[in-house]
Amino acid sequence: MLKLTLKYYITLFLLAWISIGILAQETLYTDDYRINPENNGSLFLSIDNISFFRNVETDGDIFDGYTLPGFRFTPRVILHPASMLKLEAGLSLLKFWGAEKYPCYAYRDISEWKAGNYQYGFHLLPFFRARIQPIKQINIVLGNIYGGSNHEIIEPLYNPELNLTADPESGVQFLYQSKVAKVDIWANWENFIFKNDTHQEVMIFGGSAALNITPENSIFHISLPAQFIGIHHGGELKETQEKLTTMYNATAGLKFQFNTNRLLRNISFQSMGISYRCIDNHSKFPFSDGWALYTNFTAQLWRTKIKAGWWRSREFINLFGNPVFQNTSLTLPEFDRVFPKIDVFNLGFSYEQPFENGIYLGSDLDFYHNPKLKGYDLATTGYSSPSKISKSFNCSFGVYLRINPSIILKKKLF
Repeated sequence: MLKLTLKYYITLFLLAWISIGILAQETLYTDDYRINPENNGSLFLSIDNISFFRNVETDGDIFDGYTLPGFRFTPRVILHPASMLKLEAGLSLLKFWGAEKYPCYAYRDISEWKAGNYQYGFHLLPFFRARIQPIKQINIVLGNIYGGSNHEIIEPLYNPELNLTADPESGVQFLYQSKVAKVDIWANWENFIFKNDTHQEVMIFGGSAALNITPENSIFHISLPAQFIGIHHGGELKETQEKLTTMYNATAGLKFQFNTNRLLRNISFQSMGISYRCIDNHSKFPFSDGWALYTNFTAQLWRTKIKAGWWRSREFINLFGNPVFQNTSLTLPEFDRVFPKIDVFNLGFSYEQPFENGIYLGSDLDFYHNPKLKGYDLATTGYSSPSKISKSFNCSFGVYLRINPSIILKKKLF
């Protein structure tokens, strides 16, 4: 069945490629956070919608396959009260076709606490963002921050699919960009606690940076990327018996990029070392620390992006990454099956068709192959005998349409 499905996806991918052109830019999920001083005193309406159909096929060893049909709609009013200040207010609505009821809790499944109430029709949240740019290189954001792929974290540590399914990130963010470096540091508050609450507060913290050894637009560009992302379950309430837990992933490496600005626009090679750590050893995961090596190659042919990567990890947990890159199985309860060491080979294609007024049509196709997957059933004293020694193969396919025009309501409000 998987082979038939794979042929079907390849056919769809090639037909889409021929019909709408060869494209890829990675702007479906990202936003321009710079403030234009010319908009001082202006009022805008942003109609931000991304519609998606995404399907994931697996063999069930690491996680089960699924389909995501739906859309996210984030309309908001944007005010520029000063040349360095921008305010945005609106709503975030998430809809999965076929679903009529949505639990009222953070959509990342990182907290044990689950709310008892439900929303009907949509998963609905308020949206508010305040951003100030005191100098050209620095932006400070409060409220709903620039999250998801805006953080530029590698796929094994942050699954791009969360751009579609996770709640908008909210908290505080510091952004810095110059010719020398690019820095993004943030805290995303997932669970707030009141007095006498019985669940923990939950905070996601992270950072990404790239130090440019050579100029970014030079023919041969060298940079030093570094990233981290973590979770803290805490709070000082006596009503909960849950223990404090802090876990994180961190990575650093070296990136080479050759820019041509021709049909073959650029070729890049990146190699990174990655770690997983549970500081207080109170995690529900079977491992308290682990490591991984990640090497990937990308080529941008006109507007098409082709990527190939190799991953090796030992006793590794990725907190928000694609589950194919971690050493536990999600198909059994409480992580009862583990894979002490894994290898993953990844091949992917992506493209976008940009239109005018902030409209993008895109698609992606990814393959993940584990040449040898040796699993163990987890016991309280360690690992028991191997439960499976075989190959594993997963693939995914998605089509996306983002419509994000900015409409001027009032050119000079004051």
